[in-house]
Amino acid sequence: MSKIFNYIFHSFTNSPEGFSARKLAAFTAVITAVTVTFYFGADGYVTELVLIWLAFGLLCLGIITIQQIIDFKNGKTTVNEPKKEEA
Repeated sequence: MSKIFNYIFHSFTNSPEGFSARKLAAFTAVITAVTVTFYFGADGYVTELVLIWLAFGLLCLGIITIQQIIDFKNGKTTVNEPKKEEA
């Protein structure tokens, strides 16, 4: 147990012995989503709360980008597909 606390403590420094800051931020976002949804979420807003916090977690991990979120919000549905070669 003390080993886990050591890793968490070293995460706040630039030491290579700590956990990844991106993973810690994503973990915090998921735990916050669960807590906020369980304690403070109204029945009609549970889905929106979970999506917001999980999007933050994905953003922290680098799986999605701010530009992708803006495009999704504005309704842009095209995906960047590779160009087809002409025959």
